[in-house]
Amino acid sequence: MMRSHLLRRYSRTQSILIVSIVAACGHDGTGPSSGPPAHLDAGASLSRSATVGTAVSGGVVVKVTDAGGRPVQNAAVAFAVTLGNGSVTPRLATTDGSGQASAVWTLGTIVGPNEVTATVSGLTTPVKFEATGLAGSVTTISVSPPSARLLPGSDTTRLKIQSLDAFGNVATPPPTLTVRDPSLVSVDSSGLVRALKRGASTYIVASAGGKADSSLITVLVAGQSICTGAAAAIELNVGQVLTDVSGLGVCVHASSPNSEYALVPFYNSSVPTSTVPIEVNGQGIAPLSFPVTTLRPIQPSFTTTPTLVPDDDFESRLRERERTEMPKRIAGARSWMGARRDLIASGALAQTVPNVGDILKLNANFTDFCDNPDVRVGRVVAITDKAIVVADTMNPAGGFSDDDYRSIGVTFDTLIDPMDRAAFGAPSDIDNNGHEILFFTRAVNEKTAQGASSVVLGLFYSRDLFPKTASPGPCAGSNFAEMFYLLVPDPDGVINGNKRSKSQVVTFTNGTVAHEYQHLINASRRMYVNGAGTATEEAWLNEGLSHIAEELGFFRSSGRAPRQNLDASGFNDPLFVSAFSTFENNNFNRYKTYLARTEQQSPIGSDIFDDDLPTRGAIWNFLRFAADHLPSASQENSFWFSLVNTKATGVANLTAALGAAPNSMLRDWAISVFLDDDAPNVDPRFQQPSWNLRSAMTNGGTSLAFPLATRILSDNVTSSTTLVANGVSFFRFSVPSSQDALVSVTSSGQSLPSTVQLALVRVR
Repeated sequence: MMRSHLLRRYSRTQSILIVSIVAACGHDGTGPSSGPPAHLDAGASLSRSATVGTAVSGGVVVKVTDAGGRPVQNAAVAFAVTLGNGSVTPRLATTDGSGQASAVWTLGTIVGPNEVTATVSGLTTPVKFEATGLAGSVTTISVSPPSARLLPGSDTTRLKIQSLDAFGNVATPPPTLTVRDPSLVSVDSSGLVRALKRGASTYIVASAGGKADSSLITVLVAGQSICTGAAAAIELNVGQVLTDVSGLGVCVHASSPNSEYALVPFYNSSVPTSTVPIEVNGQGIAPLSFPVTTLRPIQPSFTTTPTLVPDDDFESRLRERERTEMPKRIAGARSWMGARRDLIASGALAQTVPNVGDILKLNANFTDFCDNPDVRVGRVVAITDKAIVVADTMNPAGGFSDDDYRSIGVTFDTLIDPMDRAAFGAPSDIDNNGHEILFFTRAVNEKTAQGASSVVLGLFYSRDLFPKTASPGPCAGSNFAEMFYLLVPDPDGVINGNKRSKSQVVTFTNGTVAHEYQHLINASRRMYVNGAGTATEEAWLNEGLSHIAEELGFFRSSGRAPRQNLDASGFNDPLFVSAFSTFENNNFNRYKTYLARTEQQSPIGSDIFDDDLPTRGAIWNFLRFAADHLPSASQENSFWFSLVNTKATGVANLTAALGAAPNSMLRDWAISVFLDDDAPNVDPRFQQPSWNLRSAMTNGGTSLAFPLATRILSDNVTSSTTLVANGVSFFRFSVPSSQDALVSVTSSGQSLPSTVQLALVRVR
């Protein structure tokens, strides 16, 4: 009896325990599930509206359930804005015990549709929430143009008048219009203005929501200056530049026929990615004597135009890879090199230089940074004072002889090495041999596809400056040497079918080494000489300095010097032509690409990686301009040196080297792009002293052959464009003899922001 009773008590207790466990685990159908998500559903309305720039009421809410319909806890839900320019916070949320996850949704600044999409990994169907952005309350009144003129023979004009919210969206109510002098003009609700009499001015006032703005309406009579009531007439001499012109209106008077002017808007913004729209209108202007919308480009006939165009995109990818990989290893490399320098200083580490005939194994993988070495076998073919010349043993037949290689090494010793050292400083000497390696290898030729329009001519790769065994960040693929990889002759086109003659390769080797040597010096001094700081310069400035290095090679080898205003006459000298083909021609070609896009490009990169051809052309020309405007030509090398030997980068580096922010000089340079050598008596501030580019780039042709894109104004027709930061445009026009013309500039119909600076120049 006792045993039977105890068994019944045990059985009942066990049942209670099992039920408790089941309930605690949530398997009674009411608690959260740990099973995989099977369904994603909205937990808030799918369609709503809110004022732009504000949070959507209720936010976004979703619910995640498993296959049995039970809520899934701790599921990751991703929220993303998929339409509109709003934001969602957080972008990744975890479901709670009820299977719900939520986020705050703030609409963007533009009226119209917005969307947020919620997704869960493993589920193919997302949930999309929609919201319509509504304009906010009136914060400003837009009246365009701010000043309008009714010329003799014209009785009407139209104003564009809108109520705007804080983000520039059209708001309600629309403005109410009143005329200060209703006897002069009338205006209807659409903004149509009609002249009732002439010879006076009045304001049309627009108001709504407690805000107001106005437009000055001037009705002219026959014989009145078009500038009456707007601006005092200005007469410019040929070559004169008037800066800080008001966008509200500049009045130009011409005393002679066939005068030519240009209005030059420059966007002086320190935000590289910013843009600004502008509209230019000229009243009373005349057609130009040469009404072309673009100054026509021609191919210079004086140069031995190179048949090999550098593949700048390849170098750009190389430098971007360096900027990504170098920070991971720089601390370990600096520490390792510090210990090595101590050994060298103590004499415990002797200098070692290979002998001619020695075999070296060198990694020529230009895709990976430190991994997957592509080992090439090279033979030391020449040793000079500063160069160790190595030839890949698998190079094609018919290439350089040992004497050719030695001649290249001597040119490095006597021209390129002293030139780059004087300008930028001495490179590091991590391998303690006092030399730079010039590795002529077919690996460089292999990087150019058959028939490609551009060619990889050679490179410096900063991975070779890293120790193989430093910690942290060893670089097993490093050659641990200051070195260059260079193109080799291939007269039969063995490599990818691309034939490379010895004369071609010799010509391009010197220019390539001058360019790449600046990169080597810049990187090595930032890593090991200048102290802690960023290991790489921003791409646009780094490339600009290397293009300057090429130009320094031109000056030195041609016997010319900066500030000589070199023109097309130089191409009568074979020495000049040879030096130009080797060192300078590609700078001109890059600059041409900038001249075609001055509104959308500038010397300052839009980001740290920006080194496209127009940017390269612009920064080369600006750096030359900056050096030419130093108080003395003897200060030039100090200027280049300061740009390399610093911990600063980009604009901060340029600012320190110039002694002031570059904005003012950039504006003066932008004016010089148009005005230099196009008119007499130009203020030196707006000249480019080293080159007469209108002559040098056109074989001495007329200014119409200069490949600079400009805009031509037509009478009372608005011309519009958009400028990027440090972008510039050139609006050309003429003024009839003994007449006035009024030119005004707006931005989206409103007064110009202070960052848009206007200059007026006269060229004829």
